[in-house]
Amino acid sequence: MSKRITTRWYIGAWLVTVLAGIAMGLMARGATAGSPPPGVTVLSLVLIACGIVMFVMWIGALIKLAQQQAWGWFVGVLVLQLIFLGIIGMVAYAIAGPGDTEEVVIRPTTT
Repeated sequence: MSKRITTRWYIGAWLVTVLAGIAMGLMARGATAGSPPPGVTVLSLVLIACGIVMFVMWIGALIKLAQQQAWGWFVGVLVLQLIFLGIIGMVAYAIAGPGDTEEVVIRPTTT
């Protein structure tokens, strides 16, 4: 997975999570006692989907960093995620992290 894909999807899912959390809080605040409004259930599913997307993109970024042997970035992104500051690590990786390396394979010609 490329750096561009992992960082954009991670940050996008994080933003959707924040917006869904705010919307859920507003819906739950105005709800009466008893069962939650249907919108809260839908937003809960959105939050779960965003969590899965962020997890997959985080793993993809770690795999890419390991393949590039960028161990400082690897540890930074890993530790920040583990202390619940993953968005900071992914934004830093998006802005200043190592770029994608392209491998060119040339097939030898046979005569």
